[in-house]
Amino acid sequence: MAAVKLRMTVNGHEYEVVVEKNGGDYRVDIGDHVYKCLFKDDKVMVNGEVAPVTVEGDLEEGAQVISDDRSMEIKVQQVREIEHIALEEVEEGGRSEGSSGAVLSPMPGKIMAVKVKVGDQVNANQVVCVLEAMKMENEVQTEVAGKVKEVRVKAGENVDGGQTLVVVEP
Repeated sequence: MAAVKLRMTVNGHEYEVVVEKNGGDYRVDIGDHVYKCLFKDDKVMVNGEVAPVTVEGDLEEGAQVISDDRSMEIKVQQVREIEHIALEEVEEGGRSEGSSGAVLSPMPGKIMAVKVKVGDQVNANQVVCVLEAMKMENEVQTEVAGKVKEVRVKAGENVDGGQTLVVVEP
């Protein structure tokens, strides 16, 4: 199951949001809150309650979102796609990565530091690499807890967005 991590700005306040498709609906994590969302016609159901929503403009450029009597200025930017690789999904050259969590580079950049090595035990949301991109250092975290199976990069290496940096076996 794949998820997308977004950076959402609402009326000038920035939030980190994780959206995961779950059958016909979506699980949306914002901070300590989890919402179950279902989109139907021009309405959105959030945790079972209907919320009529109108979007004026493009969410990536900045849009006006109107729900009932509230109006919000919202801008959404994708940070990264989170990939979970299931046991049956990866059979490559006779080897299987097993039930793994691939940690992907959220954007192109240069690896400043690798914080783990093969065999290390890691916790979910633990920093595994530091990536320099656009003159900023970004901590890249694993989404799953487990044992580091592969480290595919080294400090000083340039990487592409979406490139697998580390593989964690839950």
